Amino acid sequence: MSAPTTNGAPAPAGGSTPAPQQAFATEREVIDYFTTLSREVDAARVKIGELAVSLREHVNVLDNVKGLDPSRKCFRSVGGVLVERTVKEVAPAVEANASNLRRAIDAIKEQVEVKEAELEALRRKYKIRVSGEDETTGEHGGAPGYGGGSGGVLA
Repeated sequence: MSAPTTNGAPAPAGGSTPAPQQAFATEREVIDYFTTLSREVDAARVKIGELAVSLREHVNVLDNVKGLDPSRKCFRSVGGVLVERTVKEVAPAVEANASNLRRAIDAIKEQVEVKEAELEALRRKYKIRVSGEDETTGEHGGAPGYGGGSGGVLA
């Protein structure tokens, strides 16, 4: 996966992969690009899951300190070190972090949607079937017995 940007979202992939409109010279290039794109989508989904867990933790903290006295002592982990603060000091920082996590999750979801659309376009254009995918549920409406010699690519 690419290095994260300042907002926590992964940076767009570098120029190592061809543009989606570019014609591929060989079947191997199509498969390699499709596989790379699939892995990027999977990695992004894992990152969304990790960020969602962190967001839930932030929201849980906010729910728990919501009714407390603002001058009450609390502890916050900053760079792996527990720092003593007050609820009044910590709550806004936790809210800002939760907001940033929401934005990062939304940005990654948008990237995933774009990449999934590109994967689907490649799948249709090159008739790509993923190993283990049911062959009867293709673009022919699952018509049984459709063999038609599609000449597609098996990834």
